[in-house]
Amino acid sequence: MKKLLHSFVLTLALLLGSGAQAVSISLFDLLQPGGSIIAGDKLMDNWSLTFQDKSDGTLVNTNNILVTALNDGGMDPGPGLQFDILSNEFLVGGNGIYAYLDFQFGFRVSVLDPQKRIKDNSLNLLGASLFHAVDGSNDLGSYILETIGTTAGASDLGSKDVSFDVLDDTQNAKLTDSANFAPQSAIWVTKNILVWSTDVGDFAELTSFNQRFSQTTVPEPGSMALAMLALVGLGAVRGQRKTAVAT
Repeated sequence: MKKLLHSFVLTLALLLGSGAQAVSISLFDLLQPGGSIIAGDKLMDNWSLTFQDKSDGTLVNTNNILVTALNDGGMDPGPGLQFDILSNEFLVGGNGIYAYLDFQFGFRVSVLDPQKRIKDNSLNLLGASLFHAVDGSNDLGSYILETIGTTAGASDLGSKDVSFDVLDDTQNAKLTDSANFAPQSAIWVTKNILVWSTDVGDFAELTSFNQRFSQTTVPEPGSMALAMLALVGLGAVRGQRKTAVAT
């Protein structure tokens, strides 16, 4: 049976303000004590590998996962991260039963600018491929589930997922998703990645994804104080008017 290659690949244009160079760090380095990366006014730290499992018993080489800061000067849609998986690290070949890679990690995102808050975020699938026979019985693909919370591993601020897969010769693609939540000075992100393939000779691979953290600005303390004084003054004026009318 003839084999078909289904692929989805996007090239991401990095918007680098003031000629700044993009910063890229391997996930291996980020997982070390004190590992962190900065994108715009956002600090991503407290990285942890919380779970990994592969049907062939091997471990993921986190040196082959490159994390790049998307620093566009803080303009909409906000700073973010791109993840590129190198050297076929997330390539899974079918074994006739169910071959898979299950990988989960997390990190914290916090603001460096006290006038900024994190408001909503997005997840985007940029690169994936599927190689399979057209025989009506295939099952393979890539899937990312992401949760956002106020503490590590929590999902109280929302969740999102993206995927690219084929089931019984029907291709399915959900390439972007987003979560909306109230402004936060820090959030915790947890990503669960699953790549799987069933039939011998079939292959699925995840190669790239990114995410953005939208943001909002909060008033400076001085501005808030002035606003409160203005409201108090307005209330006093209204009170004097009511008194004058009563008199």
